[in-house]
Amino acid sequence: MSFTPRYGQQTFINDSIWYPQTMKQPILDKIDLRIIQVLAKDCRISYRNIGSVVGLSTKSVRARIIKMVSGSVIEKFFVYVNPAVLGYGTECILKMRHNELAENVINRLNLLGDLFLHVRQIGGTSVFSLVVKTGSENKIPLLIDSLKPTVIQSMFVSRPHVQKGPKELDFKIIKCLLPNPRMNISEIARKLSISAKTVSRRLDMMKENNVVQFSVLVNPASTRGYIQFVIVISVKETLYQYVLERIYRELSGNLLLQAPVTSPDNLIVLIMFSQDIFTVDSILRKVESFDGVKRAELDILTGITLSQDWMINEIEQRLKKVDQIYLKKQIRSNR
Repeated sequence: MSFTPRYGQQTFINDSIWYPQTMKQPILDKIDLRIIQVLAKDCRISYRNIGSVVGLSTKSVRARIIKMVSGSVIEKFFVYVNPAVLGYGTECILKMRHNELAENVINRLNLLGDLFLHVRQIGGTSVFSLVVKTGSENKIPLLIDSLKPTVIQSMFVSRPHVQKGPKELDFKIIKCLLPNPRMNISEIARKLSISAKTVSRRLDMMKENNVVQFSVLVNPASTRGYIQFVIVISVKETLYQYVLERIYRELSGNLLLQAPVTSPDNLIVLIMFSQDIFTVDSILRKVESFDGVKRAELDILTGITLSQDWMINEIEQRLKKVDQIYLKKQIRSNR
């Protein structure tokens, strides 16, 4: 017995299994996924270097990346600026279920701090990453009350830190890279009237000092054939490195990227992928079994929105203040 799909929207096979007629074969292969993994670690890596990792020519790598960008698999290359260098003392990661418009929740969150990331998940839950200015941390306990009737299911708090703060020139380099993280070093040098060697040296120092990270945003809706999911792991500070090493050693084949969390002492956030739900479940069980893991929460992703306006505004304000100070000095010296 068979059924005729109503409205041409669905098909029934063997009387019980439903498949959307629009379902297509996976558009990504293992090489595409490997390229994404490489870009997630550093989206500034050259096509040639990616090719040496995945075993393809520079031309083939470039063609694959262009295809993934045009097909909205790669939604965005992005720069993550450590909030600590912009005056933010706390980062809150909140998982919540809300019945009202997400925009209303975001507006209330922005009263306390600046929203960096909004992750939408299956089942109507969301994860928000919020950065809070130094001096406003005492308002965090009021956050739960301000968000009612939204139910906060869990909240992780981390303290951003940086080994060595950036200089004025570093902020200028970051400003160049925010709209185009893969901008060539030679183009940055030309825009800022400095040498390419200086740009390269400053970028290396910023990455080494945890000032910036370069990564890629992958659209879950466009990775057909794969389940994208996030695991938030709370770990004992003394065993952080041990847990991280085990993850990379035993689960690297399913690891898409380690999300940029500013305090790598007690929290690991991983975005991973799998072709079936059974592997997803086994990955969670494995992570929970690692020594040092206090808690692990897993959710399947349906969408990710990244907000960088606050970064741009803070950097522009800092550069403006520097210009004002320089101008005042010039006026004084000319008197």
